Amino acid sequence: MDTRPSGIHYAFWICAFAVVLTLSAIPASADTPESITVQAQREREKLEHDVNVFVSTAIAQSHYDESLERWTYAPVCPLVAGVSKELGEFVLARVSQIARTAGAPLGLEKCKPNFFVIISPGDPAPRLTKLAHKNGGQMFNYETGEELKKFVEISRPVRVWYNVGTTSIDGASFVSEFLDTSSLRARQFADGKGGLEPVYNTLPSIYGSRTNVALATRDILSVIIIVDSKKVTDINIGQLADYVSVIGLAQINLDKDLGDAPTILSIFRGSEVSRPKEMTEWDKALLHALYSTPQRSKMQISAMQTAALKDITSNSTH
Repeated sequence: MDTRPSGIHYAFWICAFAVVLTLSAIPASADTPESITVQAQREREKLEHDVNVFVSTAIAQSHYDESLERWTYAPVCPLVAGVSKELGEFVLARVSQIARTAGAPLGLEKCKPNFFVIISPGDPAPRLTKLAHKNGGQMFNYETGEELKKFVEISRPVRVWYNVGTTSIDGASFVSEFLDTSSLRARQFADGKGGLEPVYNTLPSIYGSRTNVALATRDILSVIIIVDSKKVTDINIGQLADYVSVIGLAQINLDKDLGDAPTILSIFRGSEVSRPKEMTEWDKALLHALYSTPQRSKMQISAMQTAALKDITSNSTH
């Protein structure tokens, strides 16, 4: 009896063996559910890291156990000067819209301006020097020292000055740096003799412990934003409006390198092609996080990082 395999059977076994060799030689697909999950987790971790760095780097933080700065006591009331009425109204409307979206208090239509955007036709330093010494420096918190000198002399397309007030942890007193009666240089303006009257905040403290609360809350009362028109010729009015909105609604570290973060704060760095065309989701998340988290908490930066990440990931899925 012939036990040799038939030609058909022989061919079958050869094919089967070839298939086995082929399958064993092909590595596991990179698109398996497990690999997709791992990749998504890595991307999430990188995004979280990048957002955390962006928030903690962009926002200026105090080293004296004070809160982050934001508009709380005074409602934002923008005023734009140095451009045509049409462009001024555009910037004013844009600042108001961004403030409203962020959750900052916004003044009524007829309010006293405190968010000044001044477009200078040339080097603003000479004019700022005159303003710095007018009325004892009242426009700049009565500051006449190194901080004001730096603001006047620094060479950048846009510069910003923040006038702030400080509230104690107990909420017993509100001391404006315009009206600081503990300051010798300001006392003359707050003595009731033709000067400004002190302002008091009688809100009681709601904190039973001081271990997790900033000892002082710093509230923005006004900002002065100076734009050197000769240094902003390569950006459009929309970019400029968004930029001044972000730096005016939050105290921003303008000298910090924000790396590859997608932010309007980078419009004066890199090529024109790589610059954001408008305020980004990261900028919106930064401002919303600042105004939606507890200002008096020492953990506000951490809370902001969590809130910003939530906003960014939520918007990216839509």
